[in-house]
Amino acid sequence: MKTLFKFLIVISSLSIHSQRLCEFGKYDFFTHTIIGVDKVSFSKIKRVNNNKPFKERVRYVYYYDDFGRLINVDFKGNGHVYGRENIKTGCYEVENVSYRYSDTIIPKEIKVKNTSEEYSYMLYYNKFNKIKKLEYTDGKGVIGSTFNLEYNEKNQLTVVNKGAIKYYYEWDNSSRIKKITIPDLFYTIYEYSFDYVNNRMATIKFTARSKDNKDDIILCSKYSYTYKNDKLDKIMYSNITYGRSDMTIYNYDNEDKLIITDYDSKGVYESHYECYY
Repeated sequence: MKTLFKFLIVISSLSIHSQRLCEFGKYDFFTHTIIGVDKVSFSKIKRVNNNKPFKERVRYVYYYDDFGRLINVDFKGNGHVYGRENIKTGCYEVENVSYRYSDTIIPKEIKVKNTSEEYSYMLYYNKFNKIKKLEYTDGKGVIGSTFNLEYNEKNQLTVVNKGAIKYYYEWDNSSRIKKITIPDLFYTIYEYSFDYVNNRMATIKFTARSKDNKDDIILCSKYSYTYKNDKLDKIMYSNITYGRSDMTIYNYDNEDKLIITDYDSKGVYESHYECYY
């Protein structure tokens, strides 16, 4: 499975976990978080591919601080594939990135240093300590981008406004993410729909449809969750449009880490993630 889904969403009371500015507001299907808004519950995440030569098996490593904030990413020479950090040039080709926060609780500034440049972004909060505005500033102090965030009466995120692009969020009566809608600049609307059974994630459906005709489905896929001993055990992925499938298996046997392994439709190992507590 190229994109992983994992844990039920736990929305932090403080929206202070900003990271990877170029992906701010997107839904991270690996950590089950809204990037830049929710915290991560691991101290380190490694992606490993045992099919590679020994020195190339670790594809990248994400490091987090005690507040669930990203502090460093080492892409192990795979930056052209995984980097996607440079906001001015479309977010790409980065080998290593570090983040420094101005405060441990509610940072006003985050300084970012990667292999090609240094920049920062300023955070502004509403009275509930949720981010209402974010300003990207280049190394010369020039503001290059401004993001605005909106919330409903329950202080749930409803819109991330990036100017030309907007992300829309809907929540159910139990304060769980229900739907995310992302219209692109031209032809397509991307939708993620979340369904729950017994207060646990049951399915997530991804749909890409034409802006001109909502019945014109360009791509459709589905993720189905199964549980064992009250823990997520398996995710089955089905690409409905092209008839492909694969699966992800969760292994909790190690006390210090969760291992998440991807297999193709024939049950052949593809790669795995080591998520350290």
